[in-house]
Amino acid sequence: MPKKLEPSLFSRIESDIDHYLFNKVEISEGVFFNQYDLIKRIYKFKNRSLTDKINADLSYNYYFDMISPRVDSEVKNLRFDTKNILVFSANPVKDFAAVFLANASMKDWLSENGEDLKLKEAVEEFVSNGNVGFKKVDGGYEIVDALNTYITNITAKDVEDTDIIERHEMTAIDLKKMSGWDNVDKVIKKYGNKTFTSSNLTTPTDTTKKMYEIFEFTGEVSEKEFNEVKGENGGSDDVFFLAKIIVAGMKKGGGREKVVLFSEKLKGSMSDYYLFAHRGKYEGRFWRVGMYETLFDYQIRANEIGNQLARGLDWASRVIFRSKDSKILQNIRADVDNGDVIITDDLAQVDVRMRGLDQLIADWNRLMTDADRVSNSFDVVRGESLPSGTPFRLGMLIDQNAGRLFVVLRQKLTLVYKRVFREWIMPELVKGMKGKDVFRFVGEVEILDQLREIMVNNWYMQNLVQIGPHTREMAEGIKQEKLDELRDIDPVIDNSKEIWEGVLPRMFVAITGEGYLYNETVQDILQLIQFETDPNRVNFLLDMMYKIRGINVPPKTEEQPPESQEALAQASPDQNQLLREAEVPMLQ
Repeated sequence: MPKKLEPSLFSRIESDIDHYLFNKVEISEGVFFNQYDLIKRIYKFKNRSLTDKINADLSYNYYFDMISPRVDSEVKNLRFDTKNILVFSANPVKDFAAVFLANASMKDWLSENGEDLKLKEAVEEFVSNGNVGFKKVDGGYEIVDALNTYITNITAKDVEDTDIIERHEMTAIDLKKMSGWDNVDKVIKKYGNKTFTSSNLTTPTDTTKKMYEIFEFTGEVSEKEFNEVKGENGGSDDVFFLAKIIVAGMKKGGGREKVVLFSEKLKGSMSDYYLFAHRGKYEGRFWRVGMYETLFDYQIRANEIGNQLARGLDWASRVIFRSKDSKILQNIRADVDNGDVIITDDLAQVDVRMRGLDQLIADWNRLMTDADRVSNSFDVVRGESLPSGTPFRLGMLIDQNAGRLFVVLRQKLTLVYKRVFREWIMPELVKGMKGKDVFRFVGEVEILDQLREIMVNNWYMQNLVQIGPHTREMAEGIKQEKLDELRDIDPVIDNSKEIWEGVLPRMFVAITGEGYLYNETVQDILQLIQFETDPNRVNFLLDMMYKIRGINVPPKTEEQPPESQEALAQASPDQNQLLREAEVPMLQ
């Protein structure tokens, strides 16, 4: 029986992985680059593992870490929290109820999923690596592992120009949790390894339980390649689409059968499934420059100067004597007691002062100053006092200009995070919302009434043709009738999906520094309200500002107009009695 041919996509994936790990790409004339080598080097610096600690002469190599404090300083200035994430609408007055509910559900999701730690992890990786990637998963998103994510086109400007392969080390329990995966039992039975590797080329570590190496491919495939993976024949080589393929048995134990765990055609584009935030600008390669890469040379030189000073000062701190007399003691410190008299003609101390000490210190200071400049990590930014004699205004200018760069860097990260929350998280939160969730998030009848009004308006627009020609007064009556119907049959919003279909296109997510239109609108209202004298217009502007800010306020109570004294005087005694009886329940 002839051997079944392996799908060509598997060979393509293996080739892409090998190319990413071992080959260099010429990103400009004479400039060759391997992204994996760079990432490995970054992690070496992160783990302070550049050279052997002990030299041949038994001297010790110190590591003078001058990168991580600058990373921490930038992280401190870029940080944002879950409280900074806000949902708003292009029509805040009309969509107030939906925005209020979306913010409540977003805050609940952020709290339940521990997003605070993930936000901080993203900022730290963005600063140190210069890049942070997000992948859409069921129920949310996750941050991709830089060491185990392979960009097949390392000259790509964004994810739209490349395929992405991820490597995962999973346990049997992890595999069992994956819904929709096929052949899980077969993989668990045949492809386990009692070793673990943190990345493709790291040394395996023995484990007491089996680990399973899984590769996840997301990218463009031909119809023929996709059919081969699914075990089907036919398909065109000229028809291409986006697909996700998850396979086991790809690398370890060469020659064994590859097993497909999951295969699916994908809609949309790569940015619907992967997003990357880049700290630096595009320079011909996908991986942008981060803080560690910026300070590679500074760190190496700092170690050289620091170790030169350490070894030189070790010699300079020693006390050594010289003498021509062979009878002199070999070690004055060990062989001479307190009070002994040494008889010699030429005993003298040897000068072992370190040469070039001043130049090394000056070079160290120059290096630190230059590192502060390229990393935007001046004294005032780190929260340290400025050198004595620095003018106060100069310190303010340095702080202001450094802050402007942090605003730009924060926007580079939060612009991507906004898409994550708006396109991946928010639609998933609202589409499965139940009536009990509405009550749990809102808990106020006024908000529910406004949600019903949105539902009525959506229903009215969808059925406008069936209703036929009618006047404005008739339209208001039709809407009111539908509103009363919703109140009678269901006090809870069961079909809230209809609300979000009309509202979601107008809803956006603002994070620190990105809601400028939202803030400008509030500022405009505050300016206008000072010139208004009409109480009704002032109240209207205040209500608008409350809704833009997401502040829920109870409706105003309508005061009963008092009866005029003339009307009471003209009324008959019986009428006065009736009026007084009518007022009693109202007062109670």
